[in-house]
Amino acid sequence: EIEAFHHAIAADDVERAMRLIDGAGMPLHFRGGVVPILNGLESLPRTVLDAWPSLWTAYASVLLVTGQGTRVEQTLQAAEAALQGAEPDDKTRDLVGRIAAIRATVAVYQNQVETIITQSRRALEYLHPNNLAFRTSTVWKLGFTYHVQGDRAAASRAYAEVIAIGQS
Repeated sequence: EIEAFHHAIAADDVERAMRLIDGAGMPLHFRGGVVPILNGLESLPRTVLDAWPSLWTAYASVLLVTGQGTRVEQTLQAAEAALQGAEPDDKTRDLVGRIAAIRATVAVYQNQVETIITQSRRALEYLHPNNLAFRTSTVWKLGFTYHVQGDRAAASRAYAEVIAIGQS
């Protein structure tokens, strides 16, 4: 899949590259393709990224995974700018959810409990029901945060939901 991604980028087949990044429910960078995807996304001109807001969110996610958290927020803002004026449909709603989910993850690293909760709830409101990878990680972040806060009942409910999503 990494090789196919490289071929898609080289051929300017952005739609195929995005399908490969998204994977079949599990993003390619979650499956070990972090550096090649980062290099591929960094090779794209901003105009291409602006035309494909989902590339911006993938870029932000890969930056986060590679420890480049300081660049994540500006990338998410670019995604939001690229989404302005887009037709509100399932895909754009899911992207809004992904942006919130990534912000929640950044907040975990910064130990910003209220932001984790606010952004996670926003993510779950917008993420497509079939976006199991982002939904699972977001619910897990909520469970972890509730656990740290001492709210064992809420944490238990969140962890049970993570298990249910995983089983589906």
